[in-house]
Amino acid sequence: MSLIGRHRVLVVSESEQTEGVITTILREDEQLILSGVVADGSAVLAYVFRDRPDLILIDMDLPDLSGLSALQLIMDHSPIPVIILSTLTSEGSAQTIQAMRFGAVDYFHKEMLVSGLTGDGVVTYFLERCKLAIQNGVKGVYPASTQSDGYMDSLQPGAPLINGALLQRRMDIELYLRHAISKNEFNLVYQPVVDISTNCVVGLECLLRWDNAYVGYVPPSEFITIAEESGLIHEIGEWVLREACRQNRKWQLAGLPPMFVAVNLSRKQFNDCRLSGTIAAILEETGLEPKYLELEITESLSVEARLAADTLGKLKELGLRIAMDDFGTGYSSLGYLRDLPMDKIKIDQSFIKGLQHGQVNAIIVSTMLAMAKQLNLAVVAEGVETEEELQVLREYGCCFVQGYYYSKPVEVRHIEEMLYQLA
Repeated sequence: MSLIGRHRVLVVSESEQTEGVITTILREDEQLILSGVVADGSAVLAYVFRDRPDLILIDMDLPDLSGLSALQLIMDHSPIPVIILSTLTSEGSAQTIQAMRFGAVDYFHKEMLVSGLTGDGVVTYFLERCKLAIQNGVKGVYPASTQSDGYMDSLQPGAPLINGALLQRRMDIELYLRHAISKNEFNLVYQPVVDISTNCVVGLECLLRWDNAYVGYVPPSEFITIAEESGLIHEIGEWVLREACRQNRKWQLAGLPPMFVAVNLSRKQFNDCRLSGTIAAILEETGLEPKYLELEITESLSVEARLAADTLGKLKELGLRIAMDDFGTGYSSLGYLRDLPMDKIKIDQSFIKGLQHGQVNAIIVSTMLAMAKQLNLAVVAEGVETEEELQVLREYGCCFVQGYYYSKPVEVRHIEEMLYQLA
């Protein structure tokens, strides 16, 4: 690829190690090119006006806080997307927060870059962040959904752009998430799927939990997004699949009733061309028969129907079952049922909560059940909490439910107690 069309990257750092790492990383990319290195933060503007870079990387380890000074010069005179390279120290975190307030669009830990040279995960993630910064310009790399979740303060006159405490937490989560598997910090809990005609457990949905000594318990809604953004979701998702299959096979070998275990797939997992091969290898490794593994996808996968059908077709060839989770919450529910090879739908809990005869929700749920019967699809009603909800579902012909009425998601030992009672 010629220099024309490549994005020019300027590095502001006096560290030979930092320069060497960035040079090595950029050399492997066809879209980014190192345009120069500035060791003196106060001289950065001259290089900016001369080289016209598309992106600037500023090392926060420059002496006398000159990294922050360089950032201020750039923002005041020639706004260009800036990513700061910070250290994993309290001082580095404080400078990162200050730099983001000054106008930096993103940050990256230098220690992660150095360690990332031994594998492609961190490097690929870094390059993606650089390109996203160039694409978005000085408005930043964080999407609107992130801003609404609180990482960005409301843009009121005089308000700081960055919520320092929340940004610090995000940096901490991203850092410690990278070591969660090696340090055995992940844990699976299981919620039973119950046959309401017999009150017997027929399957289990596994849910991921993470508790870290430094950041504490982090809910999935918080760390899964960061895992997807950082590319860690593939490694984490593979761990979940392997652990769920291993545990299910362990229960079977202990003589407990055989049943399926359901695992949720993220968007990035689903779009990974290696998915079916990875699952096939895990099933062979753990000895679990494919019919006892169920994969749950949601409408938010937002993939083209033909590609989704191809992916699901490969998974079905393995003998797995496919369920559509949160059914009814998206505009494409019926289209997915028409185009994709599903075995089951899981009616979203928003339709079940407070379910009573005569309500609009009751009519919708009744219609879903009738349609599923015609399409030969199994149905699970999610979020069942009361006897009244259960009774309405029973009268409408729903066979399987999941929710706090029977059990919240619980640890392995509690599931074993339930299953031993059935054995």
